[in-house]
Amino acid sequence: MERRRLWLLVDAFFLGIVGAIAAYVFAHLVDISEEFFLHRLAKYKPPGLPLEGGTLEEWIGPYGLLLLPVVTTLGGLLSGLIVYLLAPETKGHGTDAAIKAFHYKEGHVRPHVPFVKMIASAVTLGSGGAAGREGPTAQIGSGVGAIWAYLTKRPAHERRLLLLVGMAAGLSAIFRSPIGCAFFAIEVLYSQIEFESRALLYCLIAAVVAYAFSGFFMGWEPLFSLPANIGITHSHEYFFFAVLGLFSGFMAALLPNVYGTIHNFFEKMPFPFFLKPALGGLFLGLLALFLPQIIGIGYGWVQKAINGELSGDLMLLLALAKAVAFSLTVGSGGSGGDFAPSLYVGGMLGGFVASLFGQDPAAYVVVGMASVFGAAARAPIANSLIVVEITGGFQLLPAAALSVMLAYLIQTWLTRFLPYKSLYESQVPSPVHSPAHRGEFFTDILTDIKVKDIFNPQKVWAVIPEDMTFRQFLEFFGRSEQHYFPVVDKEGNLVGIFSINDIRPFIFNEELKDILLIKDIARKDVITTHPSEDINTVLKKFTLRNIDQLPVVADDDPKRFLGMISRREVINFY
Repeated sequence: MERRRLWLLVDAFFLGIVGAIAAYVFAHLVDISEEFFLHRLAKYKPPGLPLEGGTLEEWIGPYGLLLLPVVTTLGGLLSGLIVYLLAPETKGHGTDAAIKAFHYKEGHVRPHVPFVKMIASAVTLGSGGAAGREGPTAQIGSGVGAIWAYLTKRPAHERRLLLLVGMAAGLSAIFRSPIGCAFFAIEVLYSQIEFESRALLYCLIAAVVAYAFSGFFMGWEPLFSLPANIGITHSHEYFFFAVLGLFSGFMAALLPNVYGTIHNFFEKMPFPFFLKPALGGLFLGLLALFLPQIIGIGYGWVQKAINGELSGDLMLLLALAKAVAFSLTVGSGGSGGDFAPSLYVGGMLGGFVASLFGQDPAAYVVVGMASVFGAAARAPIANSLIVVEITGGFQLLPAAALSVMLAYLIQTWLTRFLPYKSLYESQVPSPVHSPAHRGEFFTDILTDIKVKDIFNPQKVWAVIPEDMTFRQFLEFFGRSEQHYFPVVDKEGNLVGIFSINDIRPFIFNEELKDILLIKDIARKDVITTHPSEDINTVLKKFTLRNIDQLPVVADDDPKRFLGMISRREVINFY
């Protein structure tokens, strides 16, 4: 095994453990923040997941919901100040920052970013911000990977790889979804269905290690509980899931445009940045006076939808309201993730579609979660896997595949006519469009081009006999437009070459003009090319001595001179 690959395997194992620890610390900070802001200050407790130590009961204190706007505004203000003063790049949902670092920053992340993101997001989520833990965890994990790459002095391509490995580890620990999160890290980079496949092995190892390690702290069970008998028992049910896919495609096109519009609105506000999350928190709190189900992470309400405790009309209303609430929280500059809100929107939409057909909502909530987020994030494969892992609904994978792919097709078609294509602005269509791979594809293209595709064998080039005196050459030189001069022996074999720069020291020395021969000036170690050589190799030869032209010799005889090829010709042809 190559030493480099062995070290990357060690890196993946190490980052898996560190990512799990970071995710655990972050989840604990969110719990502490929620206890302080929502439970003690606002006297409100939303439903939580039983498997995370919560209860599905909503608790409203003696002041009703009146303190919610106060707490959401305060949380937004504190989060905005933390972000503004310490690390402005930690605003927003986090995943996009990791994508941007991969494509445009060579995997560089400032060392304090993960820690600032952890605190700012904990304040946002704990105070009722309508966002999720997973997006911040993606930025925290990727930041840990980038810091490790910096400490170990890795080249740019390995920094990018370790950034993805850290992201996969953090997401796996917080989501309890090792396979899906590994695929998410390599799929979310691109808006088309493309993968950063070279990172998959290491992302999988880190994700599995993080999942196994975090199980000791946060448990092994899936996040959500499903009925024991869930499954597809009739063929006609696939028609219902196809309808869900169509609805999800429309919602997945709407979600990034609601977010983008509200984000643009806040960006244009003539206020100091740290006041904008506070204003977003105020609007969120006022909306929560009528629909308290939209604040916070919201997984407890999704579980209630799975259990069939919410009406179809209410679930549709909550899906639309959560899209606005998430946009107010994160679009205003608050620090939180887009995973949980997108899953919430998709789950509620799935429950609504189930009510239209008189079906039990559990399977539709699960598939809706995968469909909306998979299409809106342009990561359909990964999100299908994530959702079945966090719910344990593996038997729903065929239905999820149908619905998610339909949603993806509808979303990509609709967003052609809309200003915002995806939840992630930093996505590029494919590796060809990524600055991270630009040099690689340039090399691939040049490798397919040969010298014979560019070289003109009909052009006449003057060759200089090696026994010509310098004075004789100067007489010829006055009539020539060449800058490089091949030198040949009496048999016509190429034995050397020189350029205009090589003769400058001798031009005005009259004593040498008759005794200096061309073979005394010419370089003997001639760098040549031949018709079947690829242009990528030729370009490297140009850079060896920073020369502009190379002699072309026959494929079967390296001494037989055929002509010259220039760097300009190569670049113009490309």
